[in-house]
Amino acid sequence: MELEAVYHRPKDNYAYACTDREIHIRIRTKKQDLKSVSLLHGDPYEWKDGKWIYSSMPMIHTGSDQLFDYWFASVEPPFKRLRYGFLLEDGQESNFFGDRGFLDQPSNDVGDYFCFPFLNSIDVFKAPSWVKDTIWYQIFPERFANGNKDWDPAGTLPWGSTEPKPDNFFGGDLQGVIDGIPYLKELGINGIYFTPIFKAHSNHKYDTIDYFELDPQFGSKELLKALVKACHENGIRVMLDAVFNHSGLYFPQFQDVLEKGESSSFKDWFHIREFPLQEDPIPNYDTFAFEPSMPKLNTENPEVREYLLEVGRYWIKEFDIDGWRLDVANEVDHSFWRDFRRETKAIKPDLYILGEIWHDSMPWLRGDQFDAVMNYPFTTNILNLFAKGTINPRQFIESMTHVVHMYPKNVMETAFNLVGSHDTPRILTECMEDKEK
Repeated sequence: MELEAVYHRPKDNYAYACTDREIHIRIRTKKQDLKSVSLLHGDPYEWKDGKWIYSSMPMIHTGSDQLFDYWFASVEPPFKRLRYGFLLEDGQESNFFGDRGFLDQPSNDVGDYFCFPFLNSIDVFKAPSWVKDTIWYQIFPERFANGNKDWDPAGTLPWGSTEPKPDNFFGGDLQGVIDGIPYLKELGINGIYFTPIFKAHSNHKYDTIDYFELDPQFGSKELLKALVKACHENGIRVMLDAVFNHSGLYFPQFQDVLEKGESSSFKDWFHIREFPLQEDPIPNYDTFAFEPSMPKLNTENPEVREYLLEVGRYWIKEFDIDGWRLDVANEVDHSFWRDFRRETKAIKPDLYILGEIWHDSMPWLRGDQFDAVMNYPFTTNILNLFAKGTINPRQFIESMTHVVHMYPKNVMETAFNLVGSHDTPRILTECMEDKEK
């Protein structure tokens, strides 16, 4: 028995409250090493004749990845308290695994067992139930449809007249989206995720100038209200994109720092290493990547926190949006996201909070920050099998099993599973223009 491959921790995706009554327990072992795993469990305060009382239940083998087997059990402790350990059997030998390590046989000392102290309802991960049945359609507003040429920015090109580039405009706007609602319904979608629509310099709008203003090339705020209303009447939810990691070059507060330097009252809104500010060879202030036009916001600053929290509240209260997608979410401090969740959910409890994180995101998915992250590990597996053909079905199953076991079951149920986004090649491109794929 390969004991060094056995892994469990009484937290996160290995031991978690799934509902107000139900606790899920998982353990990982070496692939094809064990015949069975049993969960030994009981209330820590239930004793008889000086001995702790526990029960045994078989765990279910829920899948294998390239290296490991995963085992699962669900328990409903009557008093919401749990001590538990594992009996591992390979057909020839058995070992007990608990909080203090391995033993030859199950221990009679309750202290040798893992502890789930109490199932507090407030700690249960809760995401909006409607998300489980939502099929999202992402809209990059500048490139969906030009519904009103009166809002076209200077230099707007005729639709489809040339290749799209990072710096050209075709005049896509919110009227074009409203006009396209019948088409979107026909596709079968019931959720729209918009990339940023706030006032910005670029065509992608990830360089915000004013977080409280709609970019004039997209229309008016009244039009946005009409769009959200029309979407809701057609059973479509609306999610906006919040760029809180960084602002744009023309954000007034950053312009003030550029003008006044160290005497600016906004200098602490950003992460500035020295004055005067310089862009080359790399910026001497923190940015998104090394992009000088995207200075990183200091979300530990109380003024910045309150400014951005009000942004989060404002677009929910004024426009009745259903979700926030959070750009570069892993580079913003956890404390800010906890405040963000508390403030926005107080206005709309079933708001969907989606973080852009490309890697294992368990620290953000404990119920106090995000409802989901963009599930790019899922994306990779889908593309590798169906589009690129770089893995076979067995490898796909193993890789997807790993993805499924990265998070608790109730977290996976509301994950944002995607095949492409504005940050990746289009799915048709990945499929080499093969529409059958």
